[in-house]
Amino acid sequence: MRPGPGDALVREDGASYPVVDGVPVLLARRADGEPAFRADRLATLEEIEQEHFWFRGRLVLVEALLDRHVPRAGALVLDLGCGSGSLLDVLERRGHRTIGMDVRPEGLARAHERHPEALLVQAEADRLPLRDGVLDAVVALDVLEHVDDAAALREVARVLRPGGVLIASVPAVPWLWSFRDEDAGHLRRYSRRGLELELAAAGLVTAELRRYQFFLFPLVAAARVAGRRGPRVRDAEDRPSARVNRALGAVNRLDARLGARVTWPWGTSLVVAARRPA
Repeated sequence: MRPGPGDALVREDGASYPVVDGVPVLLARRADGEPAFRADRLATLEEIEQEHFWFRGRLVLVEALLDRHVPRAGALVLDLGCGSGSLLDVLERRGHRTIGMDVRPEGLARAHERHPEALLVQAEADRLPLRDGVLDAVVALDVLEHVDDAAALREVARVLRPGGVLIASVPAVPWLWSFRDEDAGHLRRYSRRGLELELAAAGLVTAELRRYQFFLFPLVAAARVAGRRGPRVRDAEDRPSARVNRALGAVNRLDARLGARVTWPWGTSLVVAARRPA
């Protein structure tokens, strides 16, 4: 019998765990103060992510990777850093069994409202309260830059079954660092080679690595340079006019569709599929 989402959970010390508003709390430790990714930033992203040009284009590329690397309906998939649960909609429509995990309780509470039957867990990315080799796939979209990525990737490799796949996205090009990164609680941006080395060190084999936002790279680079010291440019990017958002969205969707087949020489993000060896 294939394990269900609930069968995957395990607490390291074997003790029981609290359940708050329908969400099991399996934090391995209580960090001092707030997580680096703040509640107000989560609320902003929740408000804009359904229509914003950047999210719409990235989803096209992520779904293409899911088509190629997690095609089987019924796969047990962890949405690591699930926020308020928008990707859970996508995974469930594809017929997958899902677990949503995040460190912020606010997003998990809203995800629970949207997905009352889903298994949602409050836990850290670098201490996953899951059994060894239980997952078919992990999806971690713009998560690794917030955490100890080496520890998180080792945990991902541990909980994936042999042949299981990680699909992840991260911000690219270290010199694009700006106020946007600092305010979001990022610890780093990645080069392609640096990401590949991190994956390999965790025992994961890169199957496919794509760059995203090739066409808009000059515009984004100019915005990052202009926005290195304050929120003005970041805020304008977050809330473009409807006309600008439609135009940039069309560009990014084309970028992602072509980028699923063509290796762009540069981009503002990296999206990767990496496997645990069978």
